[in-house]
Amino acid sequence: MDESMRHDIALFRYGLIAPLVNGQVEPKTYLKEVSERVHHVPHQGDKRIAAKTILDWCTRYKKGGFDALKPKRRSDRGHSRRLSPDDEDHILALRKEHPTMPVTVFYEHLIEQGEIPENHTSYFTIYRLLKKHNLVGKEILPMPERKRFAYDQINELWQGDLSHGPTIRVNGKAQKTFLIAYIDDCSRFVPYV
Repeated sequence: MDESMRHDIALFRYGLIAPLVNGQVEPKTYLKEVSERVHHVPHQGDKRIAAKTILDWCTRYKKGGFDALKPKRRSDRGHSRRLSPDDEDHILALRKEHPTMPVTVFYEHLIEQGEIPENHTSYFTIYRLLKKHNLVGKEILPMPERKRFAYDQINELWQGDLSHGPTIRVNGKAQKTFLIAYIDDCSRFVPYV
């Protein structure tokens, strides 16, 4: 959550507690009225807010000012709650053994092999770990250089192809037609059609 999002949420919270902090309303009536409504919280959607939460925001505002209303940052931001560092290292080592395997198949493979408990770690946890270490997608393995298949001398190889053509009438009967073509691989000359 970036700073502007945190600021928007704090502003919304202040909007709810301002009448209480300024003494403009009777607390019990106001809390009952506000907690019964659904509020559109910025970046979080529509929510009901409990009276206890509003009182908590008031207390935080009185102690720490506007900044105290901003959502706290996670202390473990960027670290998995489900995987220990040893588990992460083990999963990354396994991924390096199977770099071309799609992540969904790799996740199922981890479960089948008993590397992770089935309902303990989600697919998205594994995906985020692999993405963080650039082990997802086509960039994992360098593509080998591909050289064009071609012969050096004329008439060493002719390639042919056959295609169905239109149906024509010959003496009142429908007749299938075919287009047969040959091409020399080296010169790209078409010797016969």
